[in-house]
Amino acid sequence: MSVPSDFVSLGALHRELEELFLLHQEALMGMDLPVARERLSRYRKELTRHLEAEEALLLPELPRAGRIRGAAPELFTGEHQRMLELLAKCQDAVDALEPSAPDYRRAVLRVFDMESTFKHLEHHHSLREETYLFPALDSVLDATERQVLLAAFLARTEPPSR
Repeated sequence: MSVPSDFVSLGALHRELEELFLLHQEALMGMDLPVARERLSRYRKELTRHLEAEEALLLPELPRAGRIRGAAPELFTGEHQRMLELLAKCQDAVDALEPSAPDYRRAVLRVFDMESTFKHLEHHHSLREETYLFPALDSVLDATERQVLLAAFLARTEPPSR
């Protein structure tokens, strides 16, 4: 993948992650439990890698932009923690699904409800990053700093399979 010239373009990575989650939900909707589990596990690994890279590389640069209402680094890290906690609960719920259980279809519906809560938080978080974090980084880092940081970020977020 070529290194973009600005942080705003990282929004495309959010769309890729959202697509992975939707692929998991499609498998779950089709009652293909092994595929749904595998896709959710992959999504969780890639999201964790993405969030860890943001915390290690991007958020430390945010204070250079000064105080931005609604964009304190602690707010982002708190949302990261909550997202990972919810996602772990979703994974546990999917892993606990048993097709032979009498309430299997309702259990799947409960998983979709839980995942809906996660998706709302994830969407709100991505929107906050794309509205505040990425433009702030673009405004305070010069072209060379942007290129170096973006290359490092992408190197940490690229899954081994790509």
